[in-house]
Amino acid sequence: MLAAGASALNQYQEWEYDEKMERTRLRPIPSRQLTISDGLRTANLFLISGFIILILEGNLLLFVLGMFNVLWYNGVYTLLKRKTAFAVIPGALTGAIPIFMGWIAAGGKPGDPIVVFLSVFIFIWQMPHFWLIMIKYNNEYKKAGFPVLSDTFSPVMMKLTILAWLLTASAITVCFSWFSIVNLVSLRYLLAAVNFVVVLFIGYQLFISRRISFRIIFLIGNLYIFIVFAFLIIDKL
Repeated sequence: MLAAGASALNQYQEWEYDEKMERTRLRPIPSRQLTISDGLRTANLFLISGFIILILEGNLLLFVLGMFNVLWYNGVYTLLKRKTAFAVIPGALTGAIPIFMGWIAAGGKPGDPIVVFLSVFIFIWQMPHFWLIMIKYNNEYKKAGFPVLSDTFSPVMMKLTILAWLLTASAITVCFSWFSIVNLVSLRYLLAAVNFVVVLFIGYQLFISRRISFRIIFLIGNLYIFIVFAFLIIDKL
C-alpha cells in the first residue's frame, strides 16, 4: 500500500515532467485520465491505508521504516532527480528498506547477515537497472529537463559504470553461499552459472555487439533478479 501510494504521489509531483516524455505521457495525470486532485487523493488513500495497517498489525519499527521510506522517496529522491543523474544512488535505499520491513515483520532481527546481504544486493542492482532506462530514454529525459549520465560521462564510461555495478551485484550473490543464504549445493552452482552468463551477455552487448539492444539488456537484468530470488525461495522449501 505504501509503495502504491509513494508511486502515485511521485506521479502527482512529476506529472509536468511526465507529460514531456513519450515513455510516461500516458500515465493517468498527464494523459488526463485523472485530474491532478484525483491523483493526490489516490496517493493519500494508499498511503493512509498503508500506515493504518502498519499501526494496527505491525510495530513501531515497521511504521518508522515505512514513514522514512515514503519521505526519502518522495522528498529526497524526487527532488534530487532534478539536480543530478546520480540521484539513483541515495534513491536506491527505498528499494532496500522493504526487505528489512518484510524480514522484521516475519520475526527476524534487522542486523541478521541474511537480510543485510539481500538488502545490499537489491540496493546495488538498482543502479544498472535505472541507468539502463536513463540511457535508453536519454533524449526524453533531457527534453523533460532531467540531468542524464551523458552530461557527465562519455559513452564508454557509462557502459563501464553499468558493468561495474552489475559485477558488484554478482559478487554479492557469491557471498550468499558463505553466509548460508543459499544452502543447496546444486543451487549454489546454478547461481554461479547464472551470474557468469548474465555478466558475459551484458558485457558482450555493451562492448562487443555492433548494435546494442538496451531493451534486451534491461529484460535480462530483470530476469536475473527474478531468478536469484526464485532460487532463494526454492532453497527454503
